[in-house]
Amino acid sequence: MRYILSGGGTGGHIYPALAIASEIKKRDEKNEILYVGRIGSLEEELVKKEGLNFKGIHIEGLPRKKVSIKTIKTLMVLLRGFGESNSIIKDFKPDVVIGTGGYVCGPVLYKSQQKNIKTVVQEQNAYPGKTNRILAKKADIVALNFEEANKYFDSKNVIVTGNPIRDDFNHIDKKKAAEKLGYDLSKKTVLSFGGSGGQESTNEAVIEIIKQGLNIDFNLIHITGKEHYNSFMSEIKDYNLPENVKILDYSYDIPSILMISDLVIASSSAMTLAEISAIGIASILIPKSYTAGNHQVYNAKSYEKKGASCIILEEDLTGEKLYDNINIVLGDSEKRLSMANASKELGNVNAVNLLVDKIESLIQ
Repeated sequence: MRYILSGGGTGGHIYPALAIASEIKKRDEKNEILYVGRIGSLEEELVKKEGLNFKGIHIEGLPRKKVSIKTIKTLMVLLRGFGESNSIIKDFKPDVVIGTGGYVCGPVLYKSQQKNIKTVVQEQNAYPGKTNRILAKKADIVALNFEEANKYFDSKNVIVTGNPIRDDFNHIDKKKAAEKLGYDLSKKTVLSFGGSGGQESTNEAVIEIIKQGLNIDFNLIHITGKEHYNSFMSEIKDYNLPENVKILDYSYDIPSILMISDLVIASSSAMTLAEISAIGIASILIPKSYTAGNHQVYNAKSYEKKGASCIILEEDLTGEKLYDNINIVLGDSEKRLSMANASKELGNVNAVNLLVDKIESLIQ
């Protein structure tokens, strides 16, 4: 069978698509997969790293403010993207087209629906994105991560599968991961990151902790995001980092780092939450306040309600507040275990199998 996958902008849209692609290939090596994303994007980098075929289109998100010259230019690029998508679909002749979110999906799935090709929309968030809400109206399957998202879709084809995650999470040994990363499991480990692009507010809070010389008696792995790394390191250049604090710009090995972590500080993208729950870890969530529809707050509240996480809003975040919350969770083994168990219950490591089963039933 021939599959087109599309999703982009952030790792939260890309990694579910890669998980689906991996499962499709695992089931039958003869299946052909083409990933369609934005030219020069994160999805292009990650997809090619996985050895998948990639076709790029020109696409930009529409400005949310009033009409301007930039809006007109963006519309021109969008029209070009529709034309490119049409050509790709015509040449590849897919049996099904699967979108995992981000504006790059719009032209690809819309053109597929015009041609009566089967389409699948996979929505990660508790509050769905605008593109997915529009595309879902004619989609043959709308696969949700959060049950709460159902009320936003006017479709009879909704199923709840959970979020597809990489197969890596099913094959990680904690002791081996610690040895590979060079960590001593006798000391508590905290992973702090803000998704694939990083998070300025969390970076600033960690910088504050370092500058104030607060006692970090746990292993801290902080990932700044590539575009923030140089400014972060410049801010702390006059301060001596303890050996148990590591600052990274990015990591391709999040599954191993999560496996050795006792606590995760993260934004509340759906992909991050699915990966945290795949292992079952207590978390402090700092939802990004500038996301579309404020969907990260909805995601975070879903986890807080179940007792899996505590939330600090960006507007309330300080280094001192973050440091105090870290120590509260690390210092209370019973609370941390309860949060970890609640997190595990929210995960579904079989989500990708369930979704690909449904896709296969759709096209066979």
